[in-house]
Amino acid sequence: MVTTRVIAKESEGTVVPPSIHSGFARRRIPISVGLLGLTLLYNSLLYFLQDSTTWLRPADDFCNDVREDGKCNRSDLFAFQAASGVMQLYMGLLGMWTWHFSEAIRSVPNTSEGRLFGYLKEADYLNTGIFIYQTFDFFASIFVPEHCTAIFLTHHVLAAFTAWMSLEFQMVHYYAIFFGGCSEISTIFLVLCDFDVYFPAERGSVWGAIITFCQVSFTFAFLYYRVIGWWYVSVQLWSDVLTVAKKKAIDNYRPGKAWFLYCFLLMDLLLGLLQVYWFSFGIVPKILEILQDGQH
Repeated sequence: MVTTRVIAKESEGTVVPPSIHSGFARRRIPISVGLLGLTLLYNSLLYFLQDSTTWLRPADDFCNDVREDGKCNRSDLFAFQAASGVMQLYMGLLGMWTWHFSEAIRSVPNTSEGRLFGYLKEADYLNTGIFIYQTFDFFASIFVPEHCTAIFLTHHVLAAFTAWMSLEFQMVHYYAIFFGGCSEISTIFLVLCDFDVYFPAERGSVWGAIITFCQVSFTFAFLYYRVIGWWYVSVQLWSDVLTVAKKKAIDNYRPGKAWFLYCFLLMDLLLGLLQVYWFSFGIVPKILEILQDGQH
């Protein structure tokens, strides 16, 4: 049974660390089922859409391997995006609901120790989903050329490892809800936008209108959660870690795991800077380009 809060012995001035059982072992069945489910979804779409060239025509840029009949099929791209979309919906909606609306997030003690070491059932579910998704994505990316890059594969490994550590040792559950859940809200819209990149919609069609809505929603969600919100929450994260480190309290809660908190800070900083770069030099120029095209 995972203890949900730390008990302080005021008379002795010591802290009794919570009893931690393996979170990974506790979630091994959902993890196995999730990996199997995503694999079945991907391979089913890959198989049943292999003759979909008449209505699921990919963009010319993604038709390097044309069949003998002159048709191009990229059911692998469609299957990959569909599997990703399912998991992004799960992670994004769970994170948004828990962070903004659920009382669960307020059950964590409002202290540095509570936010870093307190238990959240919802974070358990979320970290399980992240581990499933990143593990599946790593192996599926190997077979999809557009996603089989060093950057993508490294990201999957680091994200899966971080989710495993948070799940296994009950660490940064409070922050996992925002960084692993809320930040994926923008990705929900991005998955649909990528569908339009791989399988372009006709402008003026209903699908084209949906894509336009997703592009606008992605921009605002990315700015709110991955730029403004990311740095706002990061300030509190850094303050909490430095506070418990200054009190030399980390080993009282998670003996020998201080390195994980410092690695978490490093990844938080690198991802935060990367997202500012993406927004400034990737998203904003694209918005300006669309606006300029609209004026002509």
